[in-house]
Amino acid sequence: MGAALAPLLAVDAQAGTNLVQNGSFSLNTLPSPLNPSNASGAEIDSLWNYNGDLTDWSSTASTSNPQLYNILFTGTVATDTSINPDTRYTSSEPQYLNANVNSLSPDGGAFVGLDGDPNFTGALTQTITGLTIGQEYQLSFYWAGAELFNRTGYTSIQLTGSLGGDSFATPVYLNTNPAGTPGSFSGWTLETFDFTADATSELLSFLAVGSPAANLPPFALLDGVSLTAVPEPSTWAMMLAGFGGLGFAAFRRRRRTPVAII
Repeated sequence: MGAALAPLLAVDAQAGTNLVQNGSFSLNTLPSPLNPSNASGAEIDSLWNYNGDLTDWSSTASTSNPQLYNILFTGTVATDTSINPDTRYTSSEPQYLNANVNSLSPDGGAFVGLDGDPNFTGALTQTITGLTIGQEYQLSFYWAGAELFNRTGYTSIQLTGSLGGDSFATPVYLNTNPAGTPGSFSGWTLETFDFTADATSELLSFLAVGSPAANLPPFALLDGVSLTAVPEPSTWAMMLAGFGGLGFAAFRRRRRTPVAII
């Protein structure tokens, strides 16, 4: 019975495997020290010094998004809301998050901030491999609406994206704080979307969409990205039947155990 169950257990393990690499953004090749030496992170898009330093992810300017602005934050609330990351704008004005950002995502640790200003938004992407055509997959991630320290009065922020030819979008978060006060923080929300693979490899892309422009850019924060296969109903039935058989076999073994008579 144990040998018969092995393929079923293998299917279950495969279903739980995260196909996204570095989905928690904990891996990077940033040099040390940054500027400042205790920087809260760094701009990781192609317009600054650390393009390609966020392991397994890419953020490249294009004709449609020539001025993208995406930041990897270290994932320490006190640091992320008080010390500048190393970016192309750090020398001219503060680039850390405002103090209303008071919690890390449930995934914990580092996270990415994507600028939602229509003039500065740009995609964060990763090519996902190992997909099975026709297989259903579930994409999940944590996101939050936030703002930099010296920005006020933004209106809205949303995180959108795509996997292959299919798109997704979070609800729109509206800033509740008036101009002249720090932007509000939405708190972290877990989002899940289901997709069916059309190819063995597909591009996963995230893009922040916010308003207004005019130097009032809201940020979409992203963390804990996961893509896992969804078991087919028939697979679940086979697994349940297998586990039931295993239980029955164990019961028979217990019944057959000799009992010493004194």
